[in-house]
Amino acid sequence: MTEIEYSEEEKSALRGIFDLHDKNNSGTIPSSQLSTILEKIGRNSDEANDMLLLVDAETEGTITFQEFLSMLRKKDSETAALGEGPDPKVVEFLHILDEYRVKCEDEGNYLEAGRATKQLDTLKKQEGKRQEKALRARQLAERQDVQIAHNMQYAEFNSAWDKYLEEYDQMAQMYIQQMTERHATTLREFQEDLHRQLLKRPAKYSKELLDWRRRQNMLARQKNYAEAQKIKRIADVMEERERKSIDTENRKIFSRKESQLRKQQQSELQALLKRIEGRRREHIKQRNLDSKRLLQRNRNVQAVLEAKQSLESKKTNDSIKATLSMEGRSKRRSEQREPIAPQPKARRRKKRPQNEPLSVGGTENTFLTQ
Repeated sequence: MTEIEYSEEEKSALRGIFDLHDKNNSGTIPSSQLSTILEKIGRNSDEANDMLLLVDAETEGTITFQEFLSMLRKKDSETAALGEGPDPKVVEFLHILDEYRVKCEDEGNYLEAGRATKQLDTLKKQEGKRQEKALRARQLAERQDVQIAHNMQYAEFNSAWDKYLEEYDQMAQMYIQQMTERHATTLREFQEDLHRQLLKRPAKYSKELLDWRRRQNMLARQKNYAEAQKIKRIADVMEERERKSIDTENRKIFSRKESQLRKQQQSELQALLKRIEGRRREHIKQRNLDSKRLLQRNRNVQAVLEAKQSLESKKTNDSIKATLSMEGRSKRRSEQREPIAPQPKARRRKKRPQNEPLSVGGTENTFLTQ
């Protein structure tokens, strides 16, 4: 018996389902999880015990992926070897056995006819079960193929969406980085420009300081240098104090305008992040919607397949019963047989009462009685 081979896509889909139950990434799963995996791929979970007998007993309660594939191959190969439809040899033997039963019945060998009837019923049940099992196996394989195809389609669907969201996140990070770099350049240029403006801006000294400077210049023009020197020292101290006050005020202006620019840039960045997050939520919502549609489509396909298989099973069962039924054949043979002539019944002589007179020809012999 040749084992069935799976394609690379089918192996990949089966591997994905197998890895879902490999919690610790050891490459094995517990034997108790086999029935769950069989349900995932559309098989009957009751096959788990039979499939475990197809591999070596040294599994120690765990199954590797290769052992899992080997189980599926052997089980599918056995299923493929069953074959559907009536076995011509069995049907021929049933006809021969039925003819033998009819012959025994005609010859009056009823005990042998009864044994032939029992053997006929046993063979009919066995052949009917074999054909039903082959039909169920083929239908199960069809459902399994549909489930594997759905798993592959769902895996491709998730892979495509994961790739799309990954590219979207990369694009979003690029936009954020570009805005951050642009903001840094804008801030640096703004600082340099503001600094130049503040440097070019003439200092506004107080009227008192200006008066001291005028007195200083006037004394210097009058050649009163000693007094001019004293006034200069007073004016310098006052100018130094006012310059520090002006510098402090310029720094406050610089800091306030820089803070305003940073706040504006932060608002732009938050708006960008909000748009990115909003678009991402829309993508995830669309993904969930597409996923539900895909699952519903698969359920519809499975429902249509199950309805088709149910109708097919009914027709096949009726066909099996018609094929294995020998009643019509036996009835035709019984009608063709020469009927047995019934034996004439012996006429019982009626006893005459002692006092009843004899009669001849239906009339009483009155002479004798007299």
